[in-house]
Amino acid sequence: MNILPNYLTCIELHLQHHSLPQVIDHVIFTTQTALSIAKELKALFPTLNCQLVLAGGMLHDIGRSQSHNIDHGIIGGEIIKQHGFPAELVYIVENHIFAGILKDEAYEFGLPTKEYLPSTIEEKIVAYSDNISKNLQILSREEVLNYFSKYLSMNHPVMRRINELHEEIETYLKISRSE
Repeated sequence: MNILPNYLTCIELHLQHHSLPQVIDHVIFTTQTALSIAKELKALFPTLNCQLVLAGGMLHDIGRSQSHNIDHGIIGGEIIKQHGFPAELVYIVENHIFAGILKDEAYEFGLPTKEYLPSTIEEKIVAYSDNISKNLQILSREEVLNYFSKYLSMNHPVMRRINELHEEIETYLKISRSE
């Protein structure tokens, strides 16, 4: 296939894989957030692919159809591969957890030992949007860090990366809004 799925295809995939209604609600909300950010940043990043952001936002949690643990990104990546979608979409799904996971942290979390770091602007927008989109509300950076402190100590390197990702996207948004 190697083409990006549209909104309806993403919904159909969630239904086909038996995603819970609250997961579907979350991915729709996250996608709306991500697309809003992508549209604001398009002038700064002319090659930003809004269709990829849409598909990534809609499918970032497809792995939650099988697991609600940290491995849902890896499981989701496998689902995306099985459907023949492009590698760029697989990377968004695999790399959206927290603000990325380093190789040694992957081992610590019981994941296949490789790096899961968002590197493209599309990956970063989806990871950021997922972080701030909880219970159909937009969280502040402080609320996001507090939310993740349930799982990680505040001095864990992942928490630092979450903060850095937020700083990066928020800086881009400030620049975009000032132009």
